[in-house]
Amino acid sequence: MTALPAVAPVTAWNDDHVVPDELVGRLYHAGENAVLELTATFSPRQRANLAAFCYRRAHMHAIGLAIAATCDQDTLMQVLGTALGTVLFSQSRERPAPARAPGSNRHKVTLAKIGNSPTAEINANLDEAADEDLV
Repeated sequence: MTALPAVAPVTAWNDDHVVPDELVGRLYHAGENAVLELTATFSPRQRANLAAFCYRRAHMHAIGLAIAATCDQDTLMQVLGTALGTVLFSQSRERPAPARAPGSNRHKVTLAKIGNSPTAEINANLDEAADEDLV
């Protein structure tokens, strides 16, 4: 009986030419929902490989986690090895909810009223003095 390796061989997920540059660009510039749409037709193994590809690049780390969230743990472990597959699976399930679009949950801004404040009295006195100078 042979034991499965704890981690995937480095050559298995370091092979950069497997992911076309066009796809990398589209993933990088897409929002999370678009990433999920782009990868919806991929096989589970392809998504697992793509998740690892993106995950190990700092600027695409979140994209990798979003793709890994669409994979089951068994597939991630088969493709990436036990250790990396488990880590990627658990981190993809622990990530925060996607950020809301700007302006979608903004609080209303209220301005202070200038009623009986000292500034209002000063302004009123200045206005009266200016009116007297005109007379």
